[in-house]
Amino acid sequence: MPAAAFFDLDKTLWDCVGEKAFAYHQLMRGGISLKQFFKIISLQLRYDLHMIDGAGTLKRQILRELFSGESVSPCVDIYEELFDAKLSKAFFPGMLAQIERHREAGDKIVIVSATIDFIASKAGDYLKVDECHATVLETNGDQFSGEVRGSIPFGEAKAKIVKDYAERNNIELDQCHAYGDHWQDRHMLEIVGNPVAINPDAKLSRHAKARNWETRIFTSSKDHGFRHARTFIPKVIGKST
Repeated sequence: MPAAAFFDLDKTLWDCVGEKAFAYHQLMRGGISLKQFFKIISLQLRYDLHMIDGAGTLKRQILRELFSGESVSPCVDIYEELFDAKLSKAFFPGMLAQIERHREAGDKIVIVSATIDFIASKAGDYLKVDECHATVLETNGDQFSGEVRGSIPFGEAKAKIVKDYAERNNIELDQCHAYGDHWQDRHMLEIVGNPVAINPDAKLSRHAKARNWETRIFTSSKDHGFRHARTFIPKVIGKST
């Protein structure tokens, strides 16, 4: 029977937040101001600490700071250089191995992430996934408007993407796996037969424990600027697959 494995990206497949890493890289090369950078980081921190209800509003604020009026091609080129030099080393080895196990089993590999499209698609190409869903940036000619086209794959929107994918591909969700790190990923995790919490935040960790979901923790022994550590110590908590 066909099945699929659905993966969040940031802090699930790799040890960083792609947009934060891009913002830091832009700061270092003079692409954004220190004031812009701190605003982006403060917004991200509020999201990480569950201090904001309107995650979509927060996301749009971050994207306006980073991309409003910026030319598309240079931004993409700069990010691809960053990915090749650093972020391609950020993937958790244990998660790379998990993807390969799913691939060998014949499962479809799907990224479902709220990060922006050119960040997620570069990771998807590198991992050779079957499909990639991410936040699509609106463009006006050759520039980013700073706005989003369509919905942001976050919370219940992630679950809808997963359901739609399964329906299109005649896949039973109870045969599928899903992997996520954030409390809002619970919507996606709850609809599959095999949910796995990866480095979960406190709220998702409690939620996973109460439901006997498998939980995996990957910790870094070193910090390489974007936390793209090469050595990880995996631990598995809860049920095994």
